[in-house]
Amino acid sequence: MRGLPLGIRNRLAELILEGFDAEEARRVLGALARYCAEAEPVSLPEEGRARLDALGWFEEVPGQGIRLRGAHRPFREALCRRVEAARFVLGREREPVGPPLQKALARAGDLFDAGLYFEVHELLEPHWLRAAGEARRALQGLIQVAVAFHHQAHGNREGALSRLAEGLAKLEGAERALPLPLAGWRTALAEGLARLQAGDPAVAPPFPRPDAEAAWRSS
Repeated sequence: MRGLPLGIRNRLAELILEGFDAEEARRVLGALARYCAEAEPVSLPEEGRARLDALGWFEEVPGQGIRLRGAHRPFREALCRRVEAARFVLGREREPVGPPLQKALARAGDLFDAGLYFEVHELLEPHWLRAAGEARRALQGLIQVAVAFHHQAHGNREGALSRLAEGLAKLEGAERALPLPLAGWRTALAEGLARLQAGDPAVAPPFPRPDAEAAWRSS
């Protein structure tokens, strides 16, 4: 599966994460969704057109509308697939409750289940950098699992194998540090690792959801 150029990938991830809290980011994603709904070149209302022009990804087709710039044009399908997934996540998201990390874990679950694995990495990385001890190790494990499925989605089997194995190791006993029911998830991930080792694709199990009854541990 074709991945996005790094500049588009990174800016799109920023927009998706900003979209959880910022109306303007959601409007930019809405303009992208309208662009994706039609064949190129696409004519958009002035407001939506201005938002897409600001991204720097598009060029004008005189008298017809806009299209992705030449170097970006082969990536339209990949871009639109991620925009659709993001709009689904943001359209159904309800403001999570609890401490900041617990909110981030809830949002990470929505992103993971939508196949937005790079965005899971970007969302959780700041929390990992601030964490210590068991929580830091557990968060790195979650990030590595997301990266594993990102690698798999882009045809990098060896990267998927190594990151999934590393992530599984770091998630051992992670219930002590994170309010997530991880035991069943680890089992499903181990089955996915075995499939990868056998040459088959791993299936991403649904992300474990924060346990509202769990005692929060900030260490």
